[in-house]
Amino acid sequence: MPGPRVYTIEEVQELVPELERAFARIETLRDELRTLHVRIGALELIWGDEVHVKGNPDHGEFAHHVASMKKLEEEIEAVTSSVNELSGEVKSIEPPLVDFYGVREGRLVHWCWTRGEKKIEHWHHVDAGFAERQPV
Repeated sequence: MPGPRVYTIEEVQELVPELERAFARIETLRDELRTLHVRIGALELIWGDEVHVKGNPDHGEFAHHVASMKKLEEEIEAVTSSVNELSGEVKSIEPPLVDFYGVREGRLVHWCWTRGEKKIEHWHHVDAGFAERQPV
């Protein structure tokens, strides 16, 4: 079974627009999740545990919000998986941060991208993290 793909800096640069689209979608989904959290929280404040009972007047709305949250979480997972399928390792979605394997000066490194960067501007050793990023 082959390991993760190792990218040249030029190859990984070509993925940046796709990463931007993926994380823009995740941001939209997370905004929708926040709204649902507020709505669910309000219903739980009003009713307490009674909102979980089917006979409660707001149970249908509560159950709908919970189901919607689950769908949004699954969609976030699917978008994250699509980045992972590129052999990118999603380190964080808040803030968006993705590492790709590469080689620099004969050593295995991570090309490091975070949302807002228009190209891959940093790298770090595979045993280091975001704090040890260095300019390309």
